[in-house]
Amino acid sequence: MYTIIANIFALLLLLATIQSTGFFLFKLKVKFPEWLFFNPCSISNIIFLIGYFVFKTTEIKMITYISTLPMFFFGTLGMFFLPWKGMNIIPQIGHLIMTGNIFLLVYGTMVQKNFMNSTLGLLISIFIFSPFIAIQQKYVKEHPERFKEILFNRPA
Repeated sequence: MYTIIANIFALLLLLATIQSTGFFLFKLKVKFPEWLFFNPCSISNIIFLIGYFVFKTTEIKMITYISTLPMFFFGTLGMFFLPWKGMNIIPQIGHLIMTGNIFLLVYGTMVQKNFMNSTLGLLISIFIFSPFIAIQQKYVKEHPERFKEILFNRPA
C-alpha cells in the first residue's frame, strides 16, 4: 500500500512541476534565472523525481533524499509565505504535494531503516542547497518588484 501511495504522490508531484514550470515559462514568459529563483520548487521537485526514478530502477534512495532540504524550505515553509486565496491556491496545492512526498520519504526511511542513504543524502543536500537557498534569497531581495509582480499579480 505504501508503494502505491508513494507512486501516486510522485505522479502528483510530476504533474504539479509540469504545471508550475509551464505557467512560469509559457504563461508568464519569465527568463530562465527568474524561473530558477522565483520558482525554486520546480528545481527541488525535479531532483526528487530523478531520485525517485533512480530508486525505482536501482533501489538506491540517496538521490531522493538530496531534495529534502529544498523541498522542505520552498514547499513546506512556502505554505506559510503565500496567501491561501485566489490563484495562489494552485501553488499551495503543489506545496502540500511536496510536503506529502517528504512525509512519505521519511516514513519509508523509518519503516525500511534506510538511515545510511538518508543521512548521506541530507548531508549532500545541505552542501548543495544551502548556498542555492542563499543565492535564491539574495536574488529575490535584489528584484523585489518583479518578485511581487509574479507571485501576487498573476494573470488569470
